[in-house]
Amino acid sequence: MHSVARENLQSYLHSYKLSSNEPGIKLIHNSQNDDQHRKEVEYFAALRSLEHSKRKHVAFAVQAMRDYDGSLDEKSPLKDHTISFQTNDFIHIHAKFNSDWWIGRIVRSHSEFGFVPTARRLANYMVSEDDPTQGLGTQNTSDHPAQDRSRSIWEPKCPYKVVPSSRPIILLGPTLQHSRLTQLLHLALREEILKHFGKKIKYVKSDIGSGQQNSDRKGTRWLRGLRDSDYDRGQDENQEVELIMRMTSKLHLLLVDSPNIHTPDDVQHLPLAPIFFLIRVSDNKILAKLLRNTGTTRMAAEIEVANVLKTMNDDRVGVPDDDEQLIARGFEMVIEENGLREATWRIISYLEKYIHALHYHTKDDEK
Repeated sequence: MHSVARENLQSYLHSYKLSSNEPGIKLIHNSQNDDQHRKEVEYFAALRSLEHSKRKHVAFAVQAMRDYDGSLDEKSPLKDHTISFQTNDFIHIHAKFNSDWWIGRIVRSHSEFGFVPTARRLANYMVSEDDPTQGLGTQNTSDHPAQDRSRSIWEPKCPYKVVPSSRPIILLGPTLQHSRLTQLLHLALREEILKHFGKKIKYVKSDIGSGQQNSDRKGTRWLRGLRDSDYDRGQDENQEVELIMRMTSKLHLLLVDSPNIHTPDDVQHLPLAPIFFLIRVSDNKILAKLLRNTGTTRMAAEIEVANVLKTMNDDRVGVPDDDEQLIARGFEMVIEENGLREATWRIISYLEKYIHALHYHTKDDEK
């Protein structure tokens, strides 16, 4: 036998005959220690995934359709790093951790990365609050066949809406989009905004808003009678929405110009969640003078449209001239300045803050 093989064999026989008191592999299974070890492995795996996701681009964005308190969810991979959000919050999703959890952050300045429940996870987590048949378990369900049927077909509502990674920006007012006055005001504002942000912003002309509208609108449904041709074309807006989704995937600002959007209601059926800026002229005399200077032939109709934009459905808004109510109704900001410089400064200041919220900043970046 070769000397090296003989030495290896002797070492093996010697170790085989060692006393059981010698250190070695324990044959007694300790479930408590194994469970603790498994939790530690999962914990550090979640930490690594969280850190790795910070270097990834935004995969997609969602708007929350309901509230969620992450501190109460005991099944989170990292309880201290679970995101809580409220209805209408926008969330950037950067990575998928597993079938129950995403990794992302709320679109808000200084927000941190964390674990976000997937749509299926959140729907199941909230099912007890929404299930109309909840509480029937203590009754004899065989005596209530109708209740059994409602339980079998009931499904929770989707807790998220997929939206562009960067919300498109739309200028509205003071009257219809195809008004000469509106076009001149928007052109002046648009040139200043595009000049200021440069490569950070893109501009696109679109036909969104020309598809099927909500027939239940009270304050703006009559606008369809002004230009019926605008509503006869562009029945399928999916391609337009997909284009906007692609153009915002790298978190560029996107300024959208569409002749078919006169109020926020015109895109309510689309998953775009735009940022609306309302350019407003409150005094009808001043508005009429501006319209005359632009040579409009439909002054009365355009003044009426401007007043609709100012009030935006009194029954739903509340106080017609209250800017906060207008903003709550769908306008992000109401611009009513006397000069171009002041108006553009307000819009640019808002968008600068929005750009900061779109991007993740470490503590070192803030210094």
